[in-house]
Amino acid sequence: MDFSSYRGPEPRKIVDTRFKEPPSFQVVIGDQTVIEGQEVKMSVRVSGQPKPMLYWLRDRVTIKTDARHIVHETEEGNFEIIIKSAQKSDSGVYTCKIINEYGTKQCEGKLE
Repeated sequence: MDFSSYRGPEPRKIVDTRFKEPPSFQVVIGDQTVIEGQEVKMSVRVSGQPKPMLYWLRDRVTIKTDARHIVHETEEGNFEIIIKSAQKSDSGVYTCKIINEYGTKQCEGKLE
């Protein structure tokens, strides 16, 4: 028997839409007014497949993390930026930008 010419059934192309989802926000940041020296916490919840990259900006400039500016993901899956001991220089428009290969979204809030 010669099976070399037997091709078998055409492989079906399965498109799994679960792994193709543009980024979106479930929870967005809002405006905040704080007193100097207070701790500030801004939190977002995002979705998207593949998991979006997340960027925090103040007045359109990427925030550098340091001892006072901490960015992390919570156990609940939220992303937070924490500003320890807020200073006047921390005020401005904060933007959270999320990006994956299927799109970009952003939300913003003002800190005074």
